[in-house]
Amino acid sequence: MRLCFLILLASVALAEEPAKDDLSELYSKLGAVSPKVVKAGFTILHVEFDRLAPGGEYTLKRQLSAQNKYKLVGVGSQGITDLTLRLIDSKGKVEANDPRPDSVAIVNLVPKISGMFTIKLGARRITGNQPYFFCLIASKPK
Repeated sequence: MRLCFLILLASVALAEEPAKDDLSELYSKLGAVSPKVVKAGFTILHVEFDRLAPGGEYTLKRQLSAQNKYKLVGVGSQGITDLTLRLIDSKGKVEANDPRPDSVAIVNLVPKISGMFTIKLGARRITGNQPYFFCLIASKPK
């Protein structure tokens, strides 16, 4: 009985791990995006890798300064064909979003005021089960 339980537990844990192809694809995309962001004069503040369930949304909070320009980049793996990216201010107003229907979402902005912002990533279209994405946040002085 114990052996069967351990094998079942191990197989469940393996099912939660991302497929190597998904991660390899995202690391490759990050490797292509980040040098361009740095070359444009931005400092990368944060990179977040996670996954989206169909119909789900990922939320990240970040303090942003009105003294800086920001570039937010979200990139999805093959299963995400329409990644959405919204930046919401502390009053719940959408400050910026990416309207393009593809697996890359980019927002460039200078906040009107400094404060805590919410970054929301979602997907209008997902094929497969919980595809992975990364979100890159970068800034530079105005």
